[in-house]
Amino acid sequence: MANPYGLSYVGAMANVVTTGEARDALHQIAKRFDAGEGEPVYFGSHRRAQGVIVPVEIWERLLEQAEDELDLEFARARLGRDDGRRLTRAEVDAVFDRLRAGRST
Repeated sequence: MANPYGLSYVGAMANVVTTGEARDALHQIAKRFDAGEGEPVYFGSHRRAQGVIVPVEIWERLLEQAEDELDLEFARARLGRDDGRRLTRAEVDAVFDRLRAGRST
């Protein structure tokens, strides 16, 4: 079966091309990505997936989603440790007063 990059696939690993095939097709892959037609290309030695080439837009969305997931995990953990205590306005003012006093000396 042929893919949009002119790379041939063999057997059960139909969506993995060799590293050499991916390297040789990089220009074609980039052109298709620029045209908005690119699908991820899995590559690796002996057609065992070791890496994937994806359009930048997809990569950036994946990074953003991963960062959001990490932020959510961090927030949940922090909320789990929250004892409910909050500083009063007077306590906050006292901290800033001490900081200002330290600068003026």
